[in-house]
Formats: sequence, structure tokens, C-alpha cells
Amino acid sequence: MPSTLRSGLQSGRIRALPFLLFFGCLALLVLSSSLPAAWTRSKFAAKVEHGTSHPSPPSASFSLPEDAPVVNPPNAVNPVNQLYARQSKTFEEAVTRYSLRNGRAPPPNFDKWFQFAQNHSCLIDEYDQIRRDFEPFYRLAEKNPWYFQTMVDLGRELMLKDPGGMVTIKIENGAVKMPNYTGSAWDPEWPATLSAFAHLLPDVEFLINGRDEPRVVFNTHDPDIWPSAGVLQDHTPFHVTPVPSSEFFKNRSECKTLKVDGTGQVDALEDVAFIRSASNTDFTTDLWPILSMTKIPGACFADILFPGQYYYNSSAWSGKFGVPSDISWEDKQPILYWRGSSNGGRIIHDNYHAFSRFRLIKIAESRPDIIDARLIRVYGPHCTVDCELQPILEEYNIKPQYIRPREEIYQFKYLLDVDGNTFSGRYLGLLRSGSLVFKATAFEEYFSDWIRPWEHYVPVHIGLGDLVEKVEWAMSHEEEARAIQRNGQEFAQRVMTDEQNACYFALVLLEWARLQGYAKAGSNGDL
Repeated sequence: MPSTLRSGLQSGRIRALPFLLFFGCLALLVLSSSLPAAWTRSKFAAKVEHGTSHPSPPSASFSLPEDAPVVNPPNAVNPVNQLYARQSKTFEEAVTRYSLRNGRAPPPNFDKWFQFAQNHSCLIDEYDQIRRDFEPFYRLAEKNPWYFQTMVDLGRELMLKDPGGMVTIKIENGAVKMPNYTGSAWDPEWPATLSAFAHLLPDVEFLINGRDEPRVVFNTHDPDIWPSAGVLQDHTPFHVTPVPSSEFFKNRSECKTLKVDGTGQVDALEDVAFIRSASNTDFTTDLWPILSMTKIPGACFADILFPGQYYYNSSAWSGKFGVPSDISWEDKQPILYWRGSSNGGRIIHDNYHAFSRFRLIKIAESRPDIIDARLIRVYGPHCTVDCELQPILEEYNIKPQYIRPREEIYQFKYLLDVDGNTFSGRYLGLLRSGSLVFKATAFEEYFSDWIRPWEHYVPVHIGLGDLVEKVEWAMSHEEEARAIQRNGQEFAQRVMTDEQNACYFALVLLEWARLQGYAKAGSNGDL
């Protein structure tokens, strides 16, 4: 690295220190209130063979975690009002909070973003996910400020030859420019989505993964990986296609055992279909900057999260309903309801018994008094090695007549959101429905810091072994269950808006643009 460039990086940090210290003491008091409190048969399949597929009887001692914030005390401040009240009110305050959280000044055009966020009632300070996602690239930029732009250039050329479910998009002079190829099913909608905030951005070119699955398998938490992190070693990027995926992940400790918020540790090789036998892979094992809709929490994946089209009310892919609910909580049936497809993994022999959605059907068969769950179809291309479709249809009583209007969920007090190939995409729609949402997932999304277990939804282990006891808890704790439902519905309706998505996406691209700009600025030693 040229000495002028190195000194520019160092002096930039030194110049920032007095600024941070000056505002630090004053801001810490304010900040304290804003920080958010395979091939073999599975164990589950063995239980099916012996007629014990349903979970053990619920423990009579089951109770909420001690810190579960479910019931608002009398006369308590509305939690959503409280969330908005603690956001920065001035640009100067927003700059200080950003700097303290991130250890650097905000990116260029942050002033435009701040005004846009205020005008659209967006959150100002709650973007720790963005900080975590970009931190590895800022770390690399200290040694090699050209790395980020180099990867964007390589990605553009790669996608011109074979998009592989990805697309390169440019913003130039506030205009959205799509490539002359189709990278994903979302391509027709992205120009309208991006145009809502493109005027806030400097010229920028970015890479989007249009698939539901994350793609960048890279452990940024491993200290031993950093000396060579910027050296490309994957000669077939986005074409690593292990079948089954368990063979690829079994030697990666950061991917085998996951810690999921609200449910604790997860044995991913046993309970997560995506890790066990992913329906789509096409990974890379180098640190590529790419925007994805989801990833495994922790150190397994390094994708940068952004709001996918599933979560825009304006999108045809949205989980919204045709008509609003007119059924009160008291009139809903006290049953957990779910309908869906078998999406959830590549079927090899009988490994599907371990997939969450197939597990759900067996649990529902054992407890029809409290769970109404049906598979309405099996996705044929997922039936691959040593797989016969008809026996699966018969075993799980999969019939198209179980397809029901989406609005039928309004009749039921409890709804389940459970992973398919990855996340389900219907989550926000369920929260808005007026029913209590139970969520079983092994994935994180851009809002995972905001929508919290026991406050907005009931967390369920992705293996579903605790599903029955969680439903029975809700049935016997009406007040707490109703409080969670109200919290989740209000948060989804008031906070998770298309405007909030635009604010999140715009801030992601401001960070992206700064990193991309380091290559140009670094060439003349002026960072």
C-alpha cells in the first residue's frame, strides 16, 4: 500500500477521535435507551418408523424466559411509540450515534438519507445489522482499498457470462440501469423499488443475489483467515454445488451448530434442511460482496442482507391479503394453522422425514385437536436420488384440494411460519393478520434485530420438538399470548412499511458506494 494511502487511512481515524470523544459522553446516556435489549436416516425418521413421531408430552414446568417482554405493564408507554421516541431528532445527533456505533463517520450523502428517513417516518439509528454485514469489507479496505471494487468488476463479468440467479445493477445520476440479461425473477420489480431512493445515492454498481438462499460461505469470525482473506482461492465462484450439502458443511464447525434467537442451539446437520440437503447451492468460498435476502446466523455465511420483494406491499410477491380481517381475536378458533408446499430440501432417499415441513405434518397428525397443517404439493424437481414421488404423496396425504384462499388464516388464533428452502417470505403478512405467529426458522433477515421472540412472536425450534408445548402454553396463557399478538401486529403495520424498507436499502447502498469509492480515492492517496 502506498505510504500516502496508509497515512490517509490512519490520519482519517486520528481526525475522527476528538470528534467521537467530544460527543461520546453526551451521547452514551441517550444511546443507552436506544440499544436493543443427508444421506442417512435422521433421528426423527427413526421415530417415525417406531410410531413415535410426535413430540414428548409437553412439560408441565414449561414457562416463559424470565426476560420475555410480553405483557406491557399498566400505563406503559406504547413500545412502538417508545422505539420512535428514542431515535435521533437532529442530523448532528444521528451522526454522533452512527459514529459511536460504527467507529467511523457516516458515508457520503448521509445527510440526504437522514432527511429522507425523517420525511418517511423511518428508524434513524437501528441499523446494527448493516454494520455487522459490512464490517469485514471495511477491515479488508484498511489493507486493500481496491478489493471491493475489484470484486464488483469480477462479478459484473461473471454474471455477463452466467448470471446464476444474480444480477448487477447500476445507479447513475439517480437513474436505475438494469443489465441486458435476466438474473432473477425479481428483475422486473427492482427498477421501481430502487427509484424510490435512487436520488439519494452517488453513482454505484452493486451485485444482488436473486435466490432465496445465501451464497457466500466465509467465516469472517475466524482470526486465522484474515491474513489471506483478500486472496481469491475459489476458482469456480458461485458454482460450488455439493450434493448433499451436508458433505460440504460437516467440516465447517461454524455451520454445524447454530445459535438461533429465542430457541438456543440448533444441530444444523440434523434439523436444518438447507444445511442437510439444500435444494439450491451454488456457493462461493471467497469473501464476495453480494446482497442477499437471508443467511444463516453467526459465522457460516457473509452475505449482506437487504429487504427482498417479499416484504414490499407494493410487490406482487408480497405476503399481503386480498381483504382485511373482520374476525376478532375472541372469535378465532384456538388452533395452529398452516398450509404450504414441501419446499425445504433436495430429497435423497428418505431424508425428507427430517425436513421441517414434513415433520410438521406428522406432528399435526398426532395432535389434530390443536394443529391443522397440510402439505398441498410436493415440488417435483426436489425429488432426486432414490426418490419416488407417489409414496410421499400417499404417506403425507398431499392433495391439491387442501389449497385454500390465503384469507382463511383469519379464522385461526395461531399461525405458523416455518422455513422452506430457506425463509418462508410470508412472515410479515402473518404478523399483520391479527393472529399470534409462531416462527420456526434457522435464518436471519434484515429485520431480525427488530422483531424479537416473546415480544412479537412465539419462537419455535426449527426441529419443531417444542411446537406442541408452545401451542398449549398459548392456549393456557391467553393474556400473554394476546399481548404478543398485538405487539407483533402493531410492529408489522407501523414499522415494517415499504418506506422503512427503502430507508434500509438506501443505507445499505450508501455503505456499498463508500467502499466502492475507496478504489478511486485510494489511487490518489486521499481517503
